Amino acid sequence: MERKEFIKTCGLACLGTTALMTMLQGCASSNYFAKTSTSGKLITIPKSEFTDTSKDKVIQRKFVLVRVEKFNYPIGVYHLGEGEYSALMLQCTHKGCELQPNGDFLVCPCHGSEFTNTGVVQNPPAEENLQTFKTSTDNENIYIHI
Repeated sequence: MERKEFIKTCGLACLGTTALMTMLQGCASSNYFAKTSTSGKLITIPKSEFTDTSKDKVIQRKFVLVRVEKFNYPIGVYHLGEGEYSALMLQCTHKGCELQPNGDFLVCPCHGSEFTNTGVVQNPPAEENLQTFKTSTDNENIYIHI
């Protein structure tokens, strides 16, 4: 391969990679913010927020995000199993960046730390687990105690 052709190929590969990463980040940021109500130190999320019934399909969400005025970061709420949920502050314990949900784990876009859906650090540089909130449920709702 000639030098000119090699440089052209590398340039196109870089452009393609950049375009792909931009598209993937766009997909990653399309997380669902649940409709909630707040009363004192209790956030209520209807369990139906974990179900998406669009386009004649019923899809169970693994997690939803919750905005709380008093916090600078959203809370991620994961459905772990029958009646079991985890609620986590989506703030990295390393440098304070906002975590990005990625399936059953959370990733810090700043330095690459990874956490489980229960807030346990899996990959440094973070060394501390995430701030978690107690959850409780009844037949219709999930309650986050803040």
